[in-house]
Amino acid sequence: MGFGAEEAALIISALATARGLGHVIGDTPNIPGLNSFSPFDACVVNASAVAAGDEPAPIDLIERSQKPAIIVGALEELVTRFGAISGLHRDFIMRPCEPEQLLLRAYRVLKFVEATAAVIQSAARNGVRLVVLADDDATTIVMISTILKHFKFECEVAHDGAEALDIALAKKPALVLLDVSMPKMDGFEALTALRGNAATRNTPVILVSAHHDEAEVVRGFSLGASDYITKPFNSGELIARINRVLRLEQE
Repeated sequence: MGFGAEEAALIISALATARGLGHVIGDTPNIPGLNSFSPFDACVVNASAVAAGDEPAPIDLIERSQKPAIIVGALEELVTRFGAISGLHRDFIMRPCEPEQLLLRAYRVLKFVEATAAVIQSAARNGVRLVVLADDDATTIVMISTILKHFKFECEVAHDGAEALDIALAKKPALVLLDVSMPKMDGFEALTALRGNAATRNTPVILVSAHHDEAEVVRGFSLGASDYITKPFNSGELIARINRVLRLEQE
């Protein structure tokens, strides 16, 4: 994100030597939580890139996200933007960016996903972690439930929002995953009902959508969603977001 064509090509070429697939992102979201990075395991960000119009600078955008990232910049940017760089899932490299150093840092930040998965598995071993998964698409149900079970979560499946609400009220899950578009009661309606009931008011809820629609994201957070993830996403991204939400719940 934020690189000129020549520098972006060099970075993508370096990743390719380790069989990594790089992609240049053009349009960027302008609110926290909009997950246009979901198909990617990590981001490489130009710390020197400035904001364009109403869009934030790439460094500001990545600072508000949980995405593993490598920040490329100058020494003064390391000092002034420490908040964006700090954390086990972040690293910094100064220009000129040598391919070997870039690959070394990429390997390090991607270990964050594995570490996150280990935390989830450890939490699961300490007690049953029930997740209610609400979606009317059979393929999505199989994919997400398989990921959850792999990381030792117990999964209850609902095929619409009304069924998800009934299960949540009856079984008090650790987390609810709600697809936005469902029959009978959609994800927004189910979220409203969950937040309106004393028994489920504080239950973490992650909305799942097939659309990169900022209006939907704003509506979801305004109704009380804990997070919002867009399809397609990989297992590391889903588990990292679940871990973040459950960790915040415990604090």
